[in-house]
Amino acid sequence: MADSVVPLPHVNVLTPAIPAGQPLPAVLIHGWASGSVYWEPLARNLLDAGREVWILDLPGYHSGDFLPPDFEWNLDSAAASVGAILEARAQGPVHIVGHSMGGSVSLTLAAARPELVASLTLVGMAPVPQNQGFKDVLRSQLDQGFFDSGTIAKLMNAWYGVLPAADMVRLSTGFNVPFPVLSASALAAMTGVEPSVPGRVHAPLLVLAGTEDRVRPIEHLRAFVAESTQRRLKAIPGAGHSVHWEKPQECAEALHEFWETSWPPPA
Repeated sequence: MADSVVPLPHVNVLTPAIPAGQPLPAVLIHGWASGSVYWEPLARNLLDAGREVWILDLPGYHSGDFLPPDFEWNLDSAAASVGAILEARAQGPVHIVGHSMGGSVSLTLAAARPELVASLTLVGMAPVPQNQGFKDVLRSQLDQGFFDSGTIAKLMNAWYGVLPAADMVRLSTGFNVPFPVLSASALAAMTGVEPSVPGRVHAPLLVLAGTEDRVRPIEHLRAFVAESTQRRLKAIPGAGHSVHWEKPQECAEALHEFWETSWPPPA
């Protein structure tokens, strides 16, 4: 990647109608086979509280994206892409919020470019071993070269529970990205961050999770948080892996409390 052109991710900047004097935007980074649509409920709550929100689409996930022929999709290259857009558009460090695989991208970014990250929130994830059944399902689909409708429905159910038909259509559009991007990012999600990455992240860190998450059990997240005094856990009762979709108001309140108590850092 040293000699490659780093593609800038698509970013949708949402500005609150009444800013509340909060200078740092919240940058939302989606997970695997997902996209900006599932951030909408949380974004509305953050905007209502006066917070500017940036919603990013990772490389290849936005309709019409063109990736350089030599672009290799992995956590490092995705983090470099996010870092490039923040360097180009942000006026200083920002609050990063990454869901699932987006959390792995966010961790990688925070380790490599700490000057860009005021705080880091991992939604529904921590760098701990994934559910083996989930990994086996992904590998079987990658081997066959496409994701069939039955597997998509099974994954969506694990992520969201039972959805109305209209929401199923809207939220499953992440499976429509080109298969090379979908498969490469799936491998990145399964591989996870390089082992030294969490220890190199010194920004204040919040893990935001649903107590009923079937993909990342809450006890695994508690163990990760317990390893450092820089980490906090906010567990949202009754929510699953997509806690930001299921309980957006509770998530927004937890985020604002975290940001207000972690930034600016003590002198």
